[in-house]
Amino acid sequence: MMSNRQVFRLLPFLGILATGCGSQQVATYSGPRSSENHYILETEPAGALSPTDIKESGTQTALMVLAGRIDAGDMEPFQTGAASFIVSQLPDQSHAGGNPTHVDNCPFCKRKLKNAPKAVVRILDDSGSVLPVDARQLLGVSKGDVVVVQGLATYLEPVNTVQIDATSIFIR
Repeated sequence: MMSNRQVFRLLPFLGILATGCGSQQVATYSGPRSSENHYILETEPAGALSPTDIKESGTQTALMVLAGRIDAGDMEPFQTGAASFIVSQLPDQSHAGGNPTHVDNCPFCKRKLKNAPKAVVRILDDSGSVLPVDARQLLGVSKGDVVVVQGLATYLEPVNTVQIDATSIFIR
């Protein structure tokens, strides 16, 4: 869990992330998509990474696939009126052995998840600004959903956060 002090230090950076830092263009995805919503994928993209994997890759900015749970701890993961939300790292299933309550009882898992970077997922318009529509309405997602996001990812070391400008999303 993040302390209140950490949350208040993170808020200004999240505001910058949500409004954009320039006019980045998001690469378009050419794979299969739902006919109802062009951001939603019908099949899960392969090669999903965790926020920690992206951090440790050392890559500045690249097209990547990230898997995580929509969750920001004690904070609200969604930004009202914006296509932006926070994703937390998923527990290591190979360590948990398929036990759904393992994370609650394992100090190693708790520490690893606590120290893992969060990821801010943004869906941008053609001008590079976050779409002014609530992500819950645009994507039909809610807190606790597990998503696989494909897009342009950047690790932001000062706030230990991955920013991913999504081109498509698969909801598990």
